[in-house]
Amino acid sequence: MGYLRKLWLDWFTEEYKVTVWYKGGTQFDPKTTKRVYNLKKITTKKPTHLVGVKTDGNSFEIKTVEPFDYQIEKIH
Repeated sequence: MGYLRKLWLDWFTEEYKVTVWYKGGTQFDPKTTKRVYNLKKITTKKPTHLVGVKTDGNSFEIKTVEPFDYQIEKIH
């Protein structure tokens, strides 16, 4: 019965791969940090604010003063 439940959940559950690039450093030495997160729900998508729920059930939020770049890919 566990296999059928997992198959059912995989079929109807959405999952997203979110890649975020953070800008840092100085004006003369810009550094960019890349981070990847797996989310099952995204509730807010703005240039300075991203809110959702990770696949493990924990909440996820990024809020900055400066806009950051991000890419959202729907896995399934």
